[in-house]
Amino acid sequence: MNDESRRDNEKTKQYDMVTVGLKDQSGDSSSESPKVYITAPQEVAEVMTCKVVDGLSSFMVSGSEELVSSVIRIDITNHNECPFSPLTVAVPFQASYRGNYREITVKVVDLEQRVSYLTPTSTEGVYGGQRGSYAVVRVYSLGVFAVLSRLRMETFTVPKSGLSLKLSMDSRICLDYLTGSFTVPVIAQVTVQPVDAAVLSSIKSKNDSYRAVLTSSPLLYLRQPSALKLRRPFTLILPCPSISDKKRAGEETDLCAFAHQQLRVDGALVKSPKDPKEQLAVMGWIENHWKVLDKVNVRNLQNGLVSFEVTENHDRLIVLRLQSSLKSSLLASLVEELEEGVRIFSVTILVHRDPMDPRSVVVATLPSRDLSWESSELQALAYCGPPETSSEISMREGEQLLPRFSGNITCNDNQGTDSHIITFHNQRRNRLYLRLKEVDPFGNYSSPHYKGVASLFRITKGHLVWNGDTSALPKDFPLEELVCRLPLTLPKGVRTVCRPVSGRVMQHSQPDSLSDELLSWLCDELTEDDAALLVVSLRLRRSAVQIARLRAPHHLSQQMFHILTAWRRGLPSSSPKCPTLAHCLTLAGRPDLAEKLPLWEPADHKIEQRKPGET
Repeated sequence: MNDESRRDNEKTKQYDMVTVGLKDQSGDSSSESPKVYITAPQEVAEVMTCKVVDGLSSFMVSGSEELVSSVIRIDITNHNECPFSPLTVAVPFQASYRGNYREITVKVVDLEQRVSYLTPTSTEGVYGGQRGSYAVVRVYSLGVFAVLSRLRMETFTVPKSGLSLKLSMDSRICLDYLTGSFTVPVIAQVTVQPVDAAVLSSIKSKNDSYRAVLTSSPLLYLRQPSALKLRRPFTLILPCPSISDKKRAGEETDLCAFAHQQLRVDGALVKSPKDPKEQLAVMGWIENHWKVLDKVNVRNLQNGLVSFEVTENHDRLIVLRLQSSLKSSLLASLVEELEEGVRIFSVTILVHRDPMDPRSVVVATLPSRDLSWESSELQALAYCGPPETSSEISMREGEQLLPRFSGNITCNDNQGTDSHIITFHNQRRNRLYLRLKEVDPFGNYSSPHYKGVASLFRITKGHLVWNGDTSALPKDFPLEELVCRLPLTLPKGVRTVCRPVSGRVMQHSQPDSLSDELLSWLCDELTEDDAALLVVSLRLRRSAVQIARLRAPHHLSQQMFHILTAWRRGLPSSSPKCPTLAHCLTLAGRPDLAEKLPLWEPADHKIEQRKPGET
């Protein structure tokens, strides 16, 4: 490797190397900032192109890997292969959670979909005049690039003379190989997966059979040559903290009836001199499943550490601290759920709308712990108002959610709803911007809003197909796993109804308006009995009749005038008023007035008035 690096350095000195920032050529990105920086000869850098292909992000992660950058495809115009190598590529990234157990790596998928992992020469630098996080790697071929956060892998050599090693990622973890453990020097690799106490508590809450499990050590992945057998046992020291008496004060005491210094859990010998009420069980990966290791002595050390000896090669190891004995099958099931649970995240789906444009909404899929932070950031982007949130759901890195719309609201997009896919990544902003519209503008007539539902279906990575620069589902793929439903609303706008001019002329030509003069004439023609029967046929509310009588307590005509005007105001503008009033007069026993009502004119009122002096 040193000779190869020396030749590459001499090769680069022969060219005039320049650093160029490449912008997204896909046209989907609203940002004009460079997505990647390339260091290459001038003539090579001028023909290189960059394209953001986040649709492939599900294929870029596996296992415990987490995406921390955009997915970028780097190509050279009119070239199938890179005309110059090596190239220096700097990909910007943003890792929210690093820690000692994780490391940054760059995953590259070439044109033939061959995968390679590159260790960055640096993870910080100054590009484009700004200092930030950049994963800098030297590559010999182009393709799809992504920066990942994965569990740190520590490689070491076990000589014939033995080795005592404290891991750099966690100095509490120690591996002690005795002299003569192997007949030849052996190269081994170790990876540590921490187990959060919240993950263990969540698993215990779902199954009461696991209540006796108190704590667990990290999961230890140890890779050693399987062809070489251990000639002497080696010692492992792992952290497996004990639960204090204060935390167990309220728990059941009948499970703590063991007081022996040495106890056995289905064949695994356990020593717990510190607390005779607790037991320790060592689990190992044997023949593709977890088993309790027989004849393994476990000792409690200071500061929550445990020590035990292993006589065979095991790819995976874990220690469980128990409150009482459990069956081996339950312990194996628990460890399987732990191994799966550390890769599952509690996720909340958030829907925010733009108050200035209610049809514009954003759907965010984020870890539940970041809910308040994400809401604040969306409000800063003018997405305010009360959000719609789902209950907590469980998702893995790289899984997708496909929305389907029902009700009276759909998505306004010519590409169809299959293009609206949300891919979840624990350390990325997972947002989907949508433009909504109503299906039927006359629907939901009894509500001031249009109403609909967005149903989100889970799509696992195993069902996806690599299709160009995006992932796709097979044809006629059934959507079966419904994750949640979110209600959607859209405010109704004011609609202007345009009536023809001829219709408005006819409306004024007919005596359907019930003018005040017509109602006044009618009130003078009614007797007290007629008025009482007419009020009943009009079906007015009792309060409206009482208010009219209070306004004119001693004048029957004025009372009826107020009653009829109140009845007129309560009618819809499009309802026929004259025929309705004529029908009520007929029911009240005055069909003669009902016949005169459509023919009444102000001049007739003067003719039909009584002459002075008539009796």
